[in-house]
This record gives sequence, C-alpha cells and structure tokens, in this order.
Amino acid sequence: MSADPAVQVMVNLIVDRGDDHVLMVRYDPTDEAWWLPGAEVEPYQHPDDAAEAALIALGITDAEMSIANIQSFRGRRGWHLTFDYLVDVDEDVTLAPEAPEAGWFHPDDLPATKHGRWEADTIQAVLADDDEDLG
Repeated sequence: MSADPAVQVMVNLIVDRGDDHVLMVRYDPTDEAWWLPGAEVEPYQHPDDAAEAALIALGITDAEMSIANIQSFRGRRGWHLTFDYLVDVDEDVTLAPEAPEAGWFHPDDLPATKHGRWEADTIQAVLADDDEDLG
C-alpha cells in the first residue's frame, strides 16, 4: 500500500495595476527566479483569508480582489491545488518596505520565473478571463 500523496494548497495573486503590468516578486534575493506573489493556505484557512494576508504582507490594503481561476496539478512535491486571484490596484500603489523584492512586468515580457511557463500561463488565463468579463 502506498502513502497518500502530499497536497499543497496555495493562493496566487495576479496583481494588475491597470497599465498592462503585473507584479512579480523574488522571495529569495540569492535566487534569480521571480514568482507570482502568494502564500500557502494553512489548514482550515479559507483561501480568501490567505490571499488577503498575502496582500497585507505586500503592503496592499486598498485593492479589489476576486477569485479568477482554480488549478489542480501534480508537482514535484505532490499534488497542488491553487486558487488564483485577480487583484486590481491603482497605478501609484506603494508596496511595504518589508515586502519581498518586487517588480512590475508586462505579461509578454516576464523575467525568468521559478516554474518556467507556468507563471506566464497563469497570468494569461486570469487576464483573459477578466477581459472576457468586460466584453
């Protein structure tokens, strides 16, 4: 009998400041790879609460946030379940000084990311869904 696979539940934030740029962060300054901002969901924590806590950690307290996508896939450390949130902020948003290193990038011109194409594909899916809602 095999052991149950590990399940990692996460929230990802696609922070859109309205000028065709999204926020990416570097959690480890010694690593060149960039990530979508986010957090792991703690046991019994609602994903909305984890997403809100991740926003607060960035210093973003005035933003519209909505669940935009849910993904489930096998990763290196087991099964992943991700809740992807679209977060609309003003162009002049200021991040907290203690926030991870951050940069604003056009979705078609992202820096090297931690998971290859996955970040770009997630951003495109969320932004495409948002564009469809407008049309």
